Amino acid sequence: MSEPYRLDNYTPDESIGYLLKRAGGQLSTTVDRALAEFDMTHAQLGIFLRLLHGHADTAADLAREMSIDTGAMTRALDRLEEKAFIQRLRSHADRRMVQVSLTDKGRALADQMTLVAINALNHHLRDFTPEEVAQFKMFLRRMIGNT
Repeated sequence: MSEPYRLDNYTPDESIGYLLKRAGGQLSTTVDRALAEFDMTHAQLGIFLRLLHGHADTAADLAREMSIDTGAMTRALDRLEEKAFIQRLRSHADRRMVQVSLTDKGRALADQMTLVAINALNHHLRDFTPEEVAQFKMFLRRMIGNT
């Protein structure tokens, strides 16, 4: 199979990397606008949803899951804790470990926060058929798997 990019056909504005970053930026802006009423950001929503769906429960796990450094994760968790969306508690099993979870306030807003993500995605995918969305996700998973 020939490689999709070569010196004779590559332009930065047609780069998959550029297009993914641009689409991601627009999606992030849409989510940020919708989250303003909740005093939350798109980046904070990612943490919130990972906690909600049980994908991680420590700062280190969240940082790995989201591919960000632990210092940035700690700062993000500080902000979410100040807003009472999350809580950090020492593990009873291992006192060195700090568990992160949603607070009652966070759980109460879970459906509204999830709807913000759903509505933003649906807005940006409005001209796609369900089959195209499935294919797009399959392509992205394949790309991720090529690392």
